[in-house]
Amino acid sequence: MAAIEAVDEEVHAAAQELIGEATDHVDVVLAAEAAHVRVVHSVLGDWFMAGGDTVRTRMLCAQNTVDWDFVQRYVRDDKPLEVRVARIPLLAAIIVDGRAALVCADSAAGRRASTIRDSGIIETLQTLFDGIWRNALPVNERIELGEGSRGEMVRPILERLRLGATDEVAARELSVSVRTYRRYVAEIMALLGANSRFQAGMRAAELGLLPPMPSSADRSKQQR
Repeated sequence: MAAIEAVDEEVHAAAQELIGEATDHVDVVLAAEAAHVRVVHSVLGDWFMAGGDTVRTRMLCAQNTVDWDFVQRYVRDDKPLEVRVARIPLLAAIIVDGRAALVCADSAAGRRASTIRDSGIIETLQTLFDGIWRNALPVNERIELGEGSRGEMVRPILERLRLGATDEVAARELSVSVRTYRRYVAEIMALLGANSRFQAGMRAAELGLLPPMPSSADRSKQQR
């Protein structure tokens, strides 16, 4: 494991060197508030422009670390790049060929960046990535919830989908007809690519469209 200065210039150089070694695949993690998000996008963009876009690349992002210009530019049917969104640990990481990684994270001691080649650590990182990737939401275009009164209705509906409320109860609480409520639900499910109402609610939470569910401890505190 080699520690490097956790400044953009040093991280850029380390990421560029590591990605340049890739021959089979590159996996990237860009969590919410992770360090060096723009640096990683910059390095990947330069690499793709130089011909690196022939290597299979997976990007696992938080909702607020998706670079939509990057997605529109590089996610195409003829390119082996996939981008998915999920709730993920607070770090930025690049894993190359399952044998080396650059990890950047904030800790109590400050921002840290390290190049890692230890097979045990790399295997753990790869297993974590693959597990989250399988359940993450593919992102090929921006998720828009609408504007005005339509947009204001979407989040309350998503919340009720996540809670499993019946159509009749949800429609009554939102002061709309059951028919109107069901039409909204169908549109939202199509937008999120969800196969069930519960899945639509969960995917909305993963995308950051809904706040996380409070824990049992939090609910107990609120009831006091």
